[in-house]
Amino acid sequence: MKAVILARVSTEMQEDGFSLDAQLDRLRRYCERHNLDIIQEYNITESSTKGKRPQFNEMLTFVKKQRERIAVVVDAVDRLQRSFKETPILNDLIEQGKIELHFLREAMVVNDRTKNTQKVMWDMCVLMAKAYVGALADNVKRAEEKMLKEGLLAGPAPIGYLNTRDENGKKTIIIDPDRGHFIKKLFEEYSTGLFSMDELVKKSKSWGLRNKTTAHNPISKSQFANILQNPFYYGVMYYNKEYHPHCYEKLISKELFDKCTEVRTGKFKRTSKHTKEPYIFRGLVRCKHCGCLLSPYTKKDKYVYLRHTDLKNCEHCNNVSEKVLLKDVEKSLSSIHFDDDLKAALAVRLKKQYEATHGNTYYQLEKNRNELADVEENQKKLLDLLISGTVPAEVYRSKNAEYETAKIELQAKIEKLQMPDTSVERAIDKVLNFSQNSFAIFKSSQIEEKRRILNIVFANFFMDGKNPEISMRKNFKLLSKIGAA
Repeated sequence: MKAVILARVSTEMQEDGFSLDAQLDRLRRYCERHNLDIIQEYNITESSTKGKRPQFNEMLTFVKKQRERIAVVVDAVDRLQRSFKETPILNDLIEQGKIELHFLREAMVVNDRTKNTQKVMWDMCVLMAKAYVGALADNVKRAEEKMLKEGLLAGPAPIGYLNTRDENGKKTIIIDPDRGHFIKKLFEEYSTGLFSMDELVKKSKSWGLRNKTTAHNPISKSQFANILQNPFYYGVMYYNKEYHPHCYEKLISKELFDKCTEVRTGKFKRTSKHTKEPYIFRGLVRCKHCGCLLSPYTKKDKYVYLRHTDLKNCEHCNNVSEKVLLKDVEKSLSSIHFDDDLKAALAVRLKKQYEATHGNTYYQLEKNRNELADVEENQKKLLDLLISGTVPAEVYRSKNAEYETAKIELQAKIEKLQMPDTSVERAIDKVLNFSQNSFAIFKSSQIEEKRRILNIVFANFFMDGKNPEISMRKNFKLLSKIGAA
C-alpha cells in the first residue's frame, strides 16, 4: 500500500528542537516495517486549532487525487488534529475507501472496516487533545491575569521602551535611552496644538527617531497615531478592554496624555484645509462685516495679497496686501518690551496669582486620598458580592473595570500633587522669555514659525475694508500695556 507521512509542529521553536526530524524518523521506520511505500512526505509547521490549515489541506488534496487507498501515517492523533472540525472530512475519505489512518503512539489503524469501538477510541484521543489545548489556554489566561495584577506586561513594550532583564535575570521593561526622550518630546510638541501629525512625523525623522524593527525606518503617521492613543506611556496597560496600572517607569504624565487627546479629537482644528501654500495669514483673516475668510494668493510671483472667498457681494471686502497686516502685527509685537527686573517682578506676581486661583494643595490631596480609599473599599465589597454569588461575573468585571479606571485617575492626581510643582514656574518663565523677544523672533522666523507665533499671541484678525483690526490675546495685551507704561 502506498503511504503519505505527516509530521507536524505548532511553532518554529519546536521545529528547531528536532521534533520534526524525530517524527519523520519514526514514521519512516514504521512504514518500512509494515511494507508501506512512501510516495509523499509532509513537514508541517502550523497550528491545528487556528487558521485554515493550508498545509493540512494540501495533503488532503493530494490523497484525493490518488486512484488507490492511501495510508496517512502520523506520529499521534494530536499531530493530525486537536479538534473535531477535521473529523467529518477525514470520515468521508475513510468511508469512500480513499484513506486509512495510522497512529503510531496509539497503535491504532482507522479505515472503512474498523469497528465502532476503535472509532470511539479515535474520538476519545481527539477529545483528550482538545482538552489539552483548552488546559493550555486556561494556564496562559491565568498567567496573564497574574501578570496584569502584578503590573507586568506580557508582550513587547511599545516604542520608547525596551524589554530587558534586571540584575536578577528577571524580565522587565525600561525606558529606551535612544528613543524615550523623542517620544516624550512628540507628546509635548503635539499637546501645544501648533503642530499637525504630519509635521511632527517629519520633525521626528530629522531628530533621528527610528522604530524598533530590523529595518530601523522612521516612524509613520499611523505609528504616531498609535503612540498618541497608547496609555502605557502614562502608566496604564489596556488589555482585553480593561485598564491595568503597570509597575514600570512612566514616560509622561496623564495630564499631558489628556491634552494630546483633546488636540487629536478636534479641539484645536485648523481653520483652513484647502490650500497647502506656505502663506503667513492662511486661514486667519476675516472680513469684519460679512465674516468671509480672506484667502492669500501670489501676484506676479512675488507679491502676496488677500482676497475674499465668499460670493456675498459685501461692499467692505477688498483685496489687501499682506504687508499691511504685517505692519500692524510687527507694531503690536514691538509694543511688548520690558527689562529683566520687570520680568522678575512679573514672574513673582503671576506665581502668586496662580497659587491663589488654584486653592489649597493640601486640601485637594486629602480629598483625592479619601476618594481613592472609598473606591478601594467599594472594590472589596464588590468582590465579596461576587464570591457570595449575589453579583454575576459579567457585572463584576464591568464594574471592577470602572473602579480600576477611577483608581488610575485618582492615583495620577495624588502623584502630581505630591511632586514639587516647578512646571508653573517654568511655564511662566517660558512665556515671559518669549514675550520679551517676540518681535525679534517673529522677524527672524520662517513662515510656519511666524504662523505659530500669530496663533499664540493674537486672538483675531479682521479687515474693515482696507484697514486691519488685530486683537491680541488677554495676557499679551496686558504685557503690551505694561511695556507702554
